[in-house]
This record gives sequence, structure tokens and C-alpha cells, in this order.
Amino acid sequence: MRMRRQGSQASGTPSRAGAAVLADLAPLLSGSVPMDRALRIAAASQRIRGGRAAALALASSLRSGMQLSQALSENAAVFGTAAVAAARAGEGSGRLAESLTRYVQYLGRQQELKRRLASAMAYPCVVALVAVAALALLMGLVVPRVAALLDALGGNAPVPWPTRVLLGISGFVRGPAMPVAALALLILAFFLFFPSAKGSPASRIARHLPIIRGAAEEGALSRATAALSSLVAAGVPLPEAVQLAGEAGGDRALARIFHDAAEEVARGLPLSSVLRRERWHGMEMVAELVSLGEETGALDSQLDWASRELESRAAAKSGVLLTLVEPVMILLMAAVVALVGAALFLPVVSFAERMGG
Repeated sequence: MRMRRQGSQASGTPSRAGAAVLADLAPLLSGSVPMDRALRIAAASQRIRGGRAAALALASSLRSGMQLSQALSENAAVFGTAAVAAARAGEGSGRLAESLTRYVQYLGRQQELKRRLASAMAYPCVVALVAVAALALLMGLVVPRVAALLDALGGNAPVPWPTRVLLGISGFVRGPAMPVAALALLILAFFLFFPSAKGSPASRIARHLPIIRGAAEEGALSRATAALSSLVAAGVPLPEAVQLAGEAGGDRALARIFHDAAEEVARGLPLSSVLRRERWHGMEMVAELVSLGEETGALDSQLDWASRELESRAAAKSGVLLTLVEPVMILLMAAVVALVGAALFLPVVSFAERMGG
């Protein structure tokens, strides 16, 4: 049996608008609110762009006689294929509200993790912006005035080489070649960070750094195992759940691993034995916990524990990186400003010495 890859326009995870609609819809269904009324309430409460339209599209599909899973499938580009599978499993088991609630809880944990990472990255980004602004101010305003002062004091006097380098950079920044250089840097950045089937070149380079590689792989595996736990608990067949969980990991290489694992599970092989063959940070622990879950019949709870443990490990490694990044950026900024200041004052000191002699 061949597992079908999802189309390019529908991913495992929902868009921001789709996640907001599901987050409003699940508790309403748990409160026994009828589906059509729940969707009207969800549509009225949307504040995210596209959320109201997504909820109304679901309501329209349901009025035409579709089940919720079919309506979600019609809008899979917004709600994601994992939500379709969770709804289908809930409809089959008669526990639609519970199935959607479990999936929404998983989405909430992932959103909280993203918020924590964004908050942790805020300080280094501010430091970088301050450094760039300080350098732009020095190169655009201060250095040209120093150059004019040097000319006034005596253009034939020898200028120290750090000052010559600084004046050359300032002239380039203010010259007509700067827009061309900036455009070239933007194009280079685009190609470095543009995602492809193998990931962006920058991410592939970063993967060779031990701490970054470990944090990235454990973070992706955490998201995949959390999605797999949610889908298994909702009653989604294991091969389909493995396929969708790989897409939810957000890593193309991991998605291929889970896709191949889904094919082998569909042929009757235990998931634990398939995962044991894969080399990925944290995969050995996941394989052992999956084996325990297969033996005890508690696969979803074992996967949930594995996801939380991997999330903790990835957060710890990311914390180490951020702890190193902050002082390094501050030291670099201080060093650059000190070098610029030295280059500005060296000719003044040299001129004073000549005058004193």
C-alpha cells in the first residue's frame, strides 16, 4: 500500500485563521452547542483576518449536507489535513467534540512554544538593530564631518590606515554603488533562506553546528510526536496518523522519514521497529516509548510524554544558544564602535603630536 503525499496547497497544520476557528469551535461543540450555531458563534467572534470567511465557508458546506470532516477537507488549505483526519476519526467514534478538543490543545501548546521562542529572540534582535543604527549614524553623519575636518587641518598630512579604511567605507555607503550592493545582499539573503525540497541553504549550513542541529531536530520531532499523540487519541488509523504527524513537524527531512514509516506501518510492521532504524536526535527515545505504548496499549500517552520531554530538551538547547548569542552580539557591537571611535580619533592625536613637536 502506497501512502499518498498531500498536495502542495494543503499542509498538515492549519493556517492562523483556521487554527483560530478550530479553537473557538471545539469548546462550543464540547458544550453541546449545535454545529450550525457553533459555527455562527465562531464566525462572529473572529478577529483574525480570514477567520470569519473560513468559519462561514464551513457553515455553507455543512448546510449542503456535508459532514464536518468533508467540509474541512473542502477547505484543507486553511484548516490543514490533520484537522480533517481528527474530525473524521471523531465522527467515526461518535466523539467529535473530544477529538477536536484534543487537536486544539495540541495546537495551543505549539503556539505557546512559538511565543516563547519569539520572546526569547526579541532582545538579540533589538541589539542587532541598535548596532546597525549606530553604524549607519556614524558612517552617514559623523565620519564625513571628520573627513572634512582632516582636509581643513591639512590634506597632505599622513592619515592612519584604520582611518583610511573607515573613510573608504563611509564613502561607499554614501555613494551610488550602495543601493546596488544592498540589492545584491537582499538577493543573496533570498537564495540563502528560500525554502526548497531540501530546506533553505542557510538551514542546511546551520544543521552542521551541533547545538543548532540538536535543537532543530528535537523541536521538529517534538511537534511531530505531539501531533501523532493527538491523532492516535482521536482514533485516526496509525498509518494515516504517522503521515500527517510528519507534516506537522515542520521539517521536510523528518516528513520524509515519517512518510516512509507510514508506508511500512501500513504493510504491518510495528512503528517502533521502523523508527529504531532512523538517525535523528531524540528518535531512539521515541522508538522505545512507542514500543512501550504498543505493548501496553497506551501509545497516545507515551507519545505525549515523549513530545513534552523533547520540547524541554529543545528549549534547553535553544536557551544555551540564546545565552551565548546575547553577550557575543553586545561584545561585537562594542568592538565595532570602539574600532570606529579609534579610527576617528587617531588622526586627531597624530595632528596634536605634530603640532606639539
